[in-house]
Amino acid sequence: MTVRLSEEAVGEHLRARGIAPAAAGLRVTTLAGGVSSATFLAVDGGQRYVVKQPLPFLSVADVWPARQERAGVEARAIGLLETLTPGRLPRLLDYDPERFIIVMSAAPEDWSEWRTSLLGGTIAVPAALTLGHVLGTWHAATRGDADTLAGFADLTMFLELRGDPYHRTVAARRPDVAAAVTACLDELLTEQTCLVHGDFSPKNVLTGGDDLWVLDFEVAHAGNPVFDVAFLLHHLVMKAVHLASRVEGAQERLTACAQGFLDSYAAAGGRAGAEESVVRHTGALLLARVHGKSPAAYLTAAEAAEVSRLGTRAVRGEVSRVRDLVNADQRRTQRERTTFVDDG
Repeated sequence: MTVRLSEEAVGEHLRARGIAPAAAGLRVTTLAGGVSSATFLAVDGGQRYVVKQPLPFLSVADVWPARQERAGVEARAIGLLETLTPGRLPRLLDYDPERFIIVMSAAPEDWSEWRTSLLGGTIAVPAALTLGHVLGTWHAATRGDADTLAGFADLTMFLELRGDPYHRTVAARRPDVAAAVTACLDELLTEQTCLVHGDFSPKNVLTGGDDLWVLDFEVAHAGNPVFDVAFLLHHLVMKAVHLASRVEGAQERLTACAQGFLDSYAAAGGRAGAEESVVRHTGALLLARVHGKSPAAYLTAAEAAEVSRLGTRAVRGEVSRVRDLVNADQRRTQRERTTFVDDG
């Protein structure tokens, strides 16, 4: 097994790779918050680097192995997508395939994670519009590009990081929705039409003023575009549930984020299929964040139950519009009209 990179070893790695040869004043800190990689910020004068090495086992309660070769996938994806949307993701500076270590440019010090802003009640609709444009551009540019897709055709890491811990774990733990959730996974595995990010979520977006970067491409694969669209949407739905009683007007602004994201995505040429399909896949992911191997840590027990109810109705096809998942008032109206028992 590859030796895990430590804070103390980052400077030596940068020197050995010729990235920061004059690193006497190098300052290295560990970046917290991720469960899949050992990630560090290295600052050398005015130069800022992110140094990242994937973990062989993710830091979650369940046993969750994942091949470290996913670092190579991330390096290739950054190199490709930076040419499609310059300035919307970090620059790849170096990749060490023997130790699976990536070095990238770091965002400015005053940038922040979009997830943190959302959970704090600061809900910026323009960021969602930009993300829709970025994702739509990626999907449209790579759709049907046989040469590009061939380089990302291996779905092993998608299964290790998404299919198994999300869909298959939910199917095992929630037999009542197993068929519907498994059908979603089958659609993801059989339609490889464009380059899919695989982790397109608020935690992987850094914002600063009108600028933003998208991060973390280790789950990139040739796949079904509906996954990326549903992945961002399920995060917005969970934020709507979480903020319903905390931030006035949050549901309306999150609904605007979701609709703006979809409209901007479509305008950029993205095609994720019918809205009913997007909703079903969003439902499967909502269930995964309650019953899968990566539960959303910020949800209370009551909120998790609400997310589970929404996910169940969505994956069964009982909800057809994205706004009906995000908008709290609509959810309450639906519950008044429908008697529903959550078997999970």
